[in-house]
Amino acid sequence: MSSGAVYIITQDHRYVDLLLTSAASLKRAMPDLPITLFSQFPVDSSHFDRIVRVQPSKDGFYDKTKLIRESPYDRTLFVDADIYVTEPFPELFPLLDHFDCAATHEEYVNTDWHNRYPRTDIPVSFPEFNTGILLLKRSIQMDRVLDNWCDLYRKFLDETPDHKINDQPFFRAAIYYNEARIATLPREYNCKFRGQGYLNGRVKILHGHVNFRFDPTQLSQAMRTLNASERPRVYIAGHVYEQKLVGRLVSRRKAHEVGSFPELPGSLLLRRVKRLKEIVQERGIAKTLAKVLAAK
Repeated sequence: MSSGAVYIITQDHRYVDLLLTSAASLKRAMPDLPITLFSQFPVDSSHFDRIVRVQPSKDGFYDKTKLIRESPYDRTLFVDADIYVTEPFPELFPLLDHFDCAATHEEYVNTDWHNRYPRTDIPVSFPEFNTGILLLKRSIQMDRVLDNWCDLYRKFLDETPDHKINDQPFFRAAIYYNEARIATLPREYNCKFRGQGYLNGRVKILHGHVNFRFDPTQLSQAMRTLNASERPRVYIAGHVYEQKLVGRLVSRRKAHEVGSFPELPGSLLLRRVKRLKEIVQERGIAKTLAKVLAAK
């Protein structure tokens, strides 16, 4: 039974640099895991065992729901381009001995920010799964999920061509109404490190980028801080906390900061100056000053 990883890159060429760094990190951690790339753009890299040039649609998320079904493997790990792997994870694929797929819960529970795809038929106690890391096996049950996922999103795009969300609300509905068994991965295997979440054990896979690039210094600092403790802990906006018992006669629980790392790489001042220049170029100096003065 074959196992491998799949990347899908369409619509925006800026993801290519992220992709190459991501695939390199995956190969370092799991050198024997083959990688297939479906790409609209020409890519030349030894990290990929197979590269398939594809014709994109008008929506990158739809391309993902459609092309993921073309995986050449019996057991597939789909990987977003902004995933950075730091340690091997051979323990993931055995999950598919008992489940059809596996993913972490989405940190925001619901990413349909403007309620463009309301599903009042699905209880709010069933949250979205983050599909940046998605483990799945070829099975009748999973094939039905993937077909339904793609069909639901295509129908939404056909009916509301000016409104876009992402693929996750549709994956949620497809999983809810089909019989595939899904294992919920802990966040150590999909740590959106610039946001917030709960950890218990070593982080092995980071998820996130800034301006379509990974910053090696930021990633290194994040990994050192996130894994400075392997006990139950939380992270939020670059700060990591664990629980500490204090008190002499009566013990009480207190938040203890394990450490912190920069949420944004580089100088915040330089980043603000760069953003100000962009705003001036977009709006002109007069409108920019009017906006600043109005805020006061």
